[in-house]
Amino acid sequence: MSDINKISGDKRLRIIKAATKIFSRKGFHKAKVEEIAEEAVVGKGTVYEYFASKKELFLEMILYAHQQYQDSLEQELSRAETFRDGLQKLFQVTMNFMKEHKEMALILLADHPLLGEDIHKVLCQKEQQQLESMSKMLQDVTRRGEIRPVSTHAASLVIFGALYLICGQVVFHEDNQETDFQQLSQEAINIILRGLAPPVKEML
Repeated sequence: MSDINKISGDKRLRIIKAATKIFSRKGFHKAKVEEIAEEAVVGKGTVYEYFASKKELFLEMILYAHQQYQDSLEQELSRAETFRDGLQKLFQVTMNFMKEHKEMALILLADHPLLGEDIHKVLCQKEQQQLESMSKMLQDVTRRGEIRPVSTHAASLVIFGALYLICGQVVFHEDNQETDFQQLSQEAINIILRGLAPPVKEML
């Protein structure tokens, strides 16, 4: 598996971007290499010059899409002025990504057989990096007094657990179901920040 950050050649990148559009819209099995080639404005043979199979192209596309998501998230988080603002941006960027790449997200969330040990290893590494990044953010906001001291590892798991479960509903829900995911994410953020315990009554 090549490092997506070392992609060279305009055609290779065009093919991966085209694959992202086609796979996201049709899924792996219904997408055709001919369609991807047409979207990339290259010949079908050119696709196979860069990728040995449709599966290899699919896996490279996953890495590319994940990097695009990560870059977009980091850009948005750099603009966050408070921890709450950062959480809101985290949920919004992730939900938007899931909506835009719904078919691809279905494959990822369903633990599809296409995702072999190699891609699982890469995705697990990226997930660990996200947890470490969130843990560092929690340490920073704790020092600033925005949240009380807690286990940053446990808090990171709670945050991403809520995020992924909500995004799972975004991906799996029927289009005719009326669900306000924006409101749902806000309620989840409120629970994360305030907890479930009743407010402490003031002493008389």
